[in-house]
Amino acid sequence: MKSVWRKHLIICLVLGLLAIPIYFLDRALLGGRGGGNWITLDFRGLIFWAYITLVAVHVTLSSIAIPLFPKAGALRIHLGSMVLAVILLVTGVAVYGKVRRLAMSNEYRALMESRRPLMNVIELKEWSYLPDESHPTEIRVSVVVHQSGRFAGNVTGEQTDSSGSSTTIFESNNGPESQRQVRSGEAFTYAFPLKFLTAGRADDVRVTLYLFKASSGPAAGDIAKVFMKSPQRDDDGEYFYGVLPPPSQAGAEPSAPPADE
Repeated sequence: MKSVWRKHLIICLVLGLLAIPIYFLDRALLGGRGGGNWITLDFRGLIFWAYITLVAVHVTLSSIAIPLFPKAGALRIHLGSMVLAVILLVTGVAVYGKVRRLAMSNEYRALMESRRPLMNVIELKEWSYLPDESHPTEIRVSVVVHQSGRFAGNVTGEQTDSSGSSTTIFESNNGPESQRQVRSGEAFTYAFPLKFLTAGRADDVRVTLYLFKASSGPAAGDIAKVFMKSPQRDDDGEYFYGVLPPPSQAGAEPSAPPADE
């Protein structure tokens, strides 16, 4: 029995000493590489810690097996426990990955459910170019908000060619001073002065409206909604999306709907 334990300890010592060359092999093979415009990825430690975990499981299993099967011999016990340790490690990693993905899925589902009541907190009723669509200097939007907060927004206009590539024609240049505090149920008109980046006519306009909870800076519960021609989804977890209606008559300022009493 003592000789079995002696061989067991020698094998465990050898496995432990093997961690030293494996450590340097890990750093050589998985060290961070890259340069220029490539993202540097550093996976150092992956091989080393996988080996350490495997050895820890193996030593535990073999130490339990020796008093249970004293006549099997240290070498056979270590071979069997090594195979079992690999199976347990692979199974554990697979189970952890599945549980982790399930937890992330449930967390995302809960997030989306909590955001659902906020879908229509910001409503864009209508919008128009000023003075006209051919030579606009400003876009005005008629908005209703159903929560109080600090309101802001931006506008971009793009032109898409036959190949599908887009060019930004104009964007709004609103500064922080244009933000305004609004009350729940308030209806108002908001102006976006335009800055032209390229000559041309935009065929795809996007209006992004924000409702911030804090008087300055971002905070939990902020709402952002993008109004565009053909949104592919209603909510991506960060932005809500809505259909941008056609512009109202050129040169006509959108009329703000009556505020809730």
